[in-house]
Amino acid sequence: MAIGYIIIQARTAHDAVPLSGIIIKILDNRENTIYQLTTDENGETGKLPLETLEKSFSQNQYFTGIPYIGYNVLAQTSGFNTLYITDIPILDGETAILPLSLVPMQEMQRTPIQTEIHIGKPAVAMSGARSQDGTLSEPYVLRQVVIPNPITIHLGPPEASAPNVQISFPDYIKNVACSEIYATWPDASLRANIYAIITFALNRVYTEWYRNQ
Repeated sequence: MAIGYIIIQARTAHDAVPLSGIIIKILDNRENTIYQLTTDENGETGKLPLETLEKSFSQNQYFTGIPYIGYNVLAQTSGFNTLYITDIPILDGETAILPLSLVPMQEMQRTPIQTEIHIGKPAVAMSGARSQDGTLSEPYVLRQVVIPNPITIHLGPPEASAPNVQISFPDYIKNVACSEIYATWPDASLRANIYAIITFALNRVYTEWYRNQ
């Protein structure tokens, strides 16, 4: 059995304030507790080892399964709502950094609300072709390429009434790459895919493809 790692970072106030003393539970897919600990003065847990599958599975184009083991994380403390994140991928020899943004309870709130987030498998593990949703519209090309920072993300299909959030452009690229490919791939493969992600995002901004979607 191979070993991967995870570091958990607890923050609040739009990630500006680290939270110490947050109770962290790391559980397997059967809800057995692997670790129970609290964050330090920097809001972090330190680097924790977890069992996973060997990286050769993620580098084998004929392997049709999921080449890692997923774990769940429960974060809770008094005065804050609870976070429960499931199926966090742990890859052989890689360190997963899990940022947790905890929301304070409202003044009149008696019990914490638990927010559940499911990570899900990356796009490379999905079967079937993918397509871009949205209504076709006449493209409008900007005079120059603009790198949006922050970039606005719509959390759902173009026509859905999902919320919009803003994150930094580097964080957006990192999050897309993590949800598309495996960190255990060769360096050249990682670079090629990340360049493609950056190019695709900037093309959509440059042509204002998203404006009426």
